[in-house]
Amino acid sequence: MYVDDDDEQIPNSYSQRPQVLNTPPLDDPEGEDDITDVKPKILLFGLRRSGKTSIRKVVFHKMSANETIFLESTTKLEHEDVSRNCFIDYVIYDFPGQADALEDSAMDYSHIFEGKCALIFVIDVLEEYKDALDKIVNTLVGLDNKGLLDNIEVFVFIHKVDGLSDDQRAEALKDINFKVNDELSEAGIQINLKTQLTSVYDYSIFEALSIVGQKLIPELLSTFEALLNALKEPCGMDRVLLFDVATKCYIATDTESVPTNKYEMCCDMLDLVADVSNIYTTPECFSFYDSKSFSSVHLDNGTVILTKYICNNLTLVCLLQESCLAELGLIEYNIAKFSQGMDDVLRSHFKRKPVK
Repeated sequence: MYVDDDDEQIPNSYSQRPQVLNTPPLDDPEGEDDITDVKPKILLFGLRRSGKTSIRKVVFHKMSANETIFLESTTKLEHEDVSRNCFIDYVIYDFPGQADALEDSAMDYSHIFEGKCALIFVIDVLEEYKDALDKIVNTLVGLDNKGLLDNIEVFVFIHKVDGLSDDQRAEALKDINFKVNDELSEAGIQINLKTQLTSVYDYSIFEALSIVGQKLIPELLSTFEALLNALKEPCGMDRVLLFDVATKCYIATDTESVPTNKYEMCCDMLDLVADVSNIYTTPECFSFYDSKSFSSVHLDNGTVILTKYICNNLTLVCLLQESCLAELGLIEYNIAKFSQGMDDVLRSHFKRKPVK
């Protein structure tokens, strides 16, 4: 099943139907002319052996979770440029557990906190985490004193939860949220602290970093949601997500929240397409994705998962009921229109040629 991107005609059998995607008008945000080349930053904080480097290696370097036990503890500041596409394009800083980025005069990191940042505190939930909570509070108080906190999105990853039961996870989440917010309140700091339960042994770490990445592109998120809703509604889809193939992080979804089990189904679908395609393609990374890549899997419960490559390592993953495939021609047409809308967004916002 392929979409001919050059065909601008609606299939005859659907030409009288009203359910055709109407691309929403693109926003023209103030200050668009001021877009700079300064990349957003993800800052990983935590005590030694909390799992910061493991997260970076598993998500961005495809390291097996089992291999992370051989990683050495980070002893100095490490940073890397992560450029997968227009949206997964930032600098990651991995701070050593013993470093105090605001107080240690021998290692002045304060300049790193300037600009658009997502600050992630990683807590090893299997260890006593009082010191980790103290580090979170002290760091945020220090940033607030220096006037750097207003432009930073703050996350707490309660990590290594694969070793806990559901009840233990819920208790840890409640306990950490209460203690951190209580101490911050006493310090006079009001902040929207976003807490995630994570593990490198399942898809939770990819889902958590998806949320982090979305906070780094707030000016585009509403436009993406509008485009995805405009695709979802006329096609009768249950869920629709835009994924970065390289990291399995989703860039955006429709306005409805995505249950964890649905997200895992989408990730499994991406893995399946990669595994099967690798049989017939060269081992070059993602060489099996091109403008004609279109796949579908039918589940026993009547759910169908569709994937359609859009551009630049971005793939659309759609969940819908099998009955919706009676109008497959309309679905293919609307996906092609969505792809065109995405291209318009990229050219408008990033002021570049269409991404192919």
